[in-house]
Amino acid sequence: MSLNTLNLKKKIKIQLFVGVTLFLFVLKLFFTSNTSLPFIILNELLVFLIAFSFVLNFIDFIHSKNINALSLVMNVGILNAILFFLINFSSDLLTGVFGNISKRVSSPGIIFNFISFFYSFIVLSSVSYIFLALREFFFLKQKRDVKIYFNTMAIFFILASLSSVAAKYPELQFIKNTFFIISILLIIINSIRISWIAFLTKKEKLLLLFLSVVITVLFIVNLINSSEEAVHVQILKGFSSSLEQFTSIIMIYGVIYFSVIFFTTLFHIPTAEAFDRKAQEVSSLQYFSKLVTQVLDFNDLASTVTEIAIKAANGDSAWIALKDKEEGLKIIANKNIGLVDTLSLSKYLIEKAEKTKPGTATVISLEKYWKNAPPSRDVHQPEINYSFAVLSTLKAYNESVGYLIIVKKSDIIFDQEDITTLNTFSDYASIAIENSKLLKESIEKERLEKELDVAREIQKRILPEKNPVHDKLSIASVFIPAFEVGGDYYDFFEIDEQRMGFIIADVSGKGISAAFIMAELKGIFESLSGSCTRNSGKLQSFSSPKEILIQANAILRRTLERKNFVSAVYGIFDFQKEELHLARAGHCPILLLRDNLIENLRPTGLGLGLDFSDRFKESLDEIKINLKENDTIILYTDGITEAKNFQMQDFGDHYFEKILLESSDKDADEISSRVIREVTLFSQNISQHDDITLVILKWKDKKNDGVKEWQNSMHQLKTRAI
Repeated sequence: MSLNTLNLKKKIKIQLFVGVTLFLFVLKLFFTSNTSLPFIILNELLVFLIAFSFVLNFIDFIHSKNINALSLVMNVGILNAILFFLINFSSDLLTGVFGNISKRVSSPGIIFNFISFFYSFIVLSSVSYIFLALREFFFLKQKRDVKIYFNTMAIFFILASLSSVAAKYPELQFIKNTFFIISILLIIINSIRISWIAFLTKKEKLLLLFLSVVITVLFIVNLINSSEEAVHVQILKGFSSSLEQFTSIIMIYGVIYFSVIFFTTLFHIPTAEAFDRKAQEVSSLQYFSKLVTQVLDFNDLASTVTEIAIKAANGDSAWIALKDKEEGLKIIANKNIGLVDTLSLSKYLIEKAEKTKPGTATVISLEKYWKNAPPSRDVHQPEINYSFAVLSTLKAYNESVGYLIIVKKSDIIFDQEDITTLNTFSDYASIAIENSKLLKESIEKERLEKELDVAREIQKRILPEKNPVHDKLSIASVFIPAFEVGGDYYDFFEIDEQRMGFIIADVSGKGISAAFIMAELKGIFESLSGSCTRNSGKLQSFSSPKEILIQANAILRRTLERKNFVSAVYGIFDFQKEELHLARAGHCPILLLRDNLIENLRPTGLGLGLDFSDRFKESLDEIKINLKENDTIILYTDGITEAKNFQMQDFGDHYFEKILLESSDKDADEISSRVIREVTLFSQNISQHDDITLVILKWKDKKNDGVKEWQNSMHQLKTRAI
């Protein structure tokens, strides 16, 4: 139902109430002397409509304010007190002002009519609210549909009240009596249907017990003082005989209902503490079931565990002792006890528990412990000797990760119910604590992943954004890291106007450490290749691949750890002489595809970082290739040949060379695409275990040297690198 519809209904209820009240007020003020039957019936109907309007508006008020049962009881008590003062003081006050009230009722003046109207109006509003409160009590915490019982009783209330008009005729007196008796019987039957008292706490039940006595006494006194001769009754009868009858019925209902409440509450008191405890246990378990899936700080969670555990097991102090590989036993979230005591107590209790019932909740007497208590006590804590302790194991993946320990000062031992509760509680606490740890690890993992994303972006910038363009050379390159970042490296360098250098390298290891070394290689080879400038002048450049690798090995000596090394191939294209110079430092063979044949070029050389003596220089060899048209140079890392399928078989050199031969008539990009596609299909459903790098250079030997175009492309690469 929309908000506008609700507001409209509320407005109609208020307008109905105001309209009927004003009409009745005018009727009472100027037409009281009219005693005809139609007038009396109209008067009773108007009073009924006002009472009905009161109930409707009170229902909205109670539901909008979310008034609980005890608040309603208090309100009934306050209204009863108001009625008590009205009934008891109206006699003296009104008799002193107006004299004989009986005569005034039969021939009232305007002033008396005015006072009696507001007097009756207060009574009408009070009994309407009390009736509504009794209705709320009837339906509170009911699990079945019992509307028919209350509605039947309410109908007989109305019939008994309206039939009071017939009482003016002696022959019809039986009608009033019949409806009245049936109403009382229905009150007795329905008053037994009380469901809400059991859900109160012991403190609330004690308060209700007191209030029920006071309210029952008030109802009885008000009922006794409402005799036929009482001024209160005469004023109400003069205003409306139905209202007087309805007031009497509500008084009787109140006496019966609150008497039943008194005895029901009295019988619930002995079990109230047990009920409170069960409610606390259920509430704690519900709370922990939420904690299991919620994002919480570990320390806050542990503190919550011990705090609720004290309440759940009726203890005085609690703490968690976690098993720690470094500290042995780590105390956290200690409540109401000093850290020194928790350490010594924990060792004593764990030793005792492991001897008796390991892995289960155990109750242990602390009498012997205090006889031999350690002399060093926490100075911030008073000297408290606890009587009993209960220790429950916290588990994760069926392994003990710590203990939840609760101690009490009382000589009353922890019973089996406490142990059962604590066992259940510990299971939830174990899950919640483990989830909190996993959450912390997940957040840390997410942070590292973000850092790796940044590292991956940086690595992309280190590698060439695009390949150099030259009429005599077709170049294709692919880099696929096994993880977020990799240790493979390739690059292209402008040596001078007629020469281009290139490198492919593979750093031992994987991940971040390999990526750092790869970034360092970038700077080293750019410097040695003469591709960087300083103070507007070129750095010293070395004329051969061998010299460059020797110098790179010398530089790496200062930074490379012994466990790391780098395999590399460095080459220089001489476009004018149409030559290729190559040196290999422990890297995969260089493949030369020429005339539908593949030649494995393996110039000798140790990997960078394996030896920093003259032996490295002596082992390093350099070869020269006189280039022919369609010569294809293939450089790669072992991520290609060692790619594995689901049977853990390697992609292998043979299959790799077979694909290259089948694609020999293609350009560099097509050859590269074919190789990567075949490797991907071969190792599908198997995670990549090593970085994959492939560089293909195909010589086209065109007479148009295309030097200018190549220089422009290399200048772009150099600018980006700087």
